[in-house]
Amino acid sequence: MNIRHICRLGALLSLVFVLGCESRNPNWKEVTPVTGVVMADGKPAEGVNVFFNPVEGIDTVQTTITKGMTDPEGKFSASTYELNDGAPEGEYKLTFKWQKLNPISMTFDGDKFNGRYADEKKSEYSVTVTSGPPLDLGVFELRTK
Repeated sequence: MNIRHICRLGALLSLVFVLGCESRNPNWKEVTPVTGVVMADGKPAEGVNVFFNPVEGIDTVQTTITKGMTDPEGKFSASTYELNDGAPEGEYKLTFKWQKLNPISMTFDGDKFNGRYADEKKSEYSVTVTSGPPLDLGVFELRTK
């Protein structure tokens, strides 16, 4: 093999790699980036799980689970298939759970919100996700007491 063949082979492999990395699973639903901020008792709440519960119930044909987790500034991004990719179109009730770290077992348990925001049927936080530009949900002011 001469250098020209090696260069062509390298270019072809690079193209296959780039195209492979950019392609999405054809069975995935289209998602829209969704972000927001969770404040607890007036302060940014780190480690809050934010769950997107479909109002129409779980899609049994193309089942997805969408959720996010807040960072030290209380910011979260919805994730469905990949980290921070977004949420599929639809109407959702949001629920929030802020678990405590058990330092002995190094597992999470409980809820610093005492279940106040964990029931989707009682949730007052709704969002409609549509195809298009990213959606910023703003700030959720939650209480621990």
